[in-house]
Amino acid sequence: MKPWTALAKASLKAEEEVVASGVSYNIVRPAIVYGPGDQGGITPRLIMGAVYQKLDKTMECLWDKGLRLNTVHVRDVVKALYLIATKAPEKEIYNLCDSSDTDQGSVNKFIATLFGIKTDFMGAIQSSLATSLAMKTVADVANEKHLKPWSDLCKEHGIVDSPLTPYLDEELLYNNSTALDGQKIVKNLGFVYDVPQVTIDLLYEVVTDFEAKKFFPKGLLKYAPK
Repeated sequence: MKPWTALAKASLKAEEEVVASGVSYNIVRPAIVYGPGDQGGITPRLIMGAVYQKLDKTMECLWDKGLRLNTVHVRDVVKALYLIATKAPEKEIYNLCDSSDTDQGSVNKFIATLFGIKTDFMGAIQSSLATSLAMKTVADVANEKHLKPWSDLCKEHGIVDSPLTPYLDEELLYNNSTALDGQKIVKNLGFVYDVPQVTIDLLYEVVTDFEAKKFFPKGLLKYAPK
């Protein structure tokens, strides 16, 4: 209940307004949603994998591999929303989160394999030093480094318009974990998560779905499902 992004602050404010209004409601709080169509969850990191492949450099992230990025697949979100809308008692709050306890390390390991790149982490001490001056400056430098290679990649592959971007908001660079317990819906409503953990094949599906829509350059993936 301590939101640290503008979107999370707005979501909490909306919850408060709904509760105060007296209308019938249920509140759903998903972890980081990923899967086909995802633009703001794991996808920005996938785009970074493509960028660092083009730059032929190691993708180095702030903080360490243990930074938690708990996830839930979009198909489970849709399934849960339908169940809550039709079966749940009113005025309940449900977190949606798979059981994989996804963190930055596991995501980066998948990205390294998908794009044939190396990944690393700056660590807490070095990250704290880098961000102590001004996080906005760190974000500006990162965006300047990443936006042009992505734009060049799109142009090289004939992509004239894509909703995908490696742009990073300053607020996303802080040492803040996303960690949720998504078991209430399981215990109370008998829900079953069809996608209990993130796999490399599921992230491969995200990229190939965007490739088919001509939003993501083709031919960059170095991994194929067996």
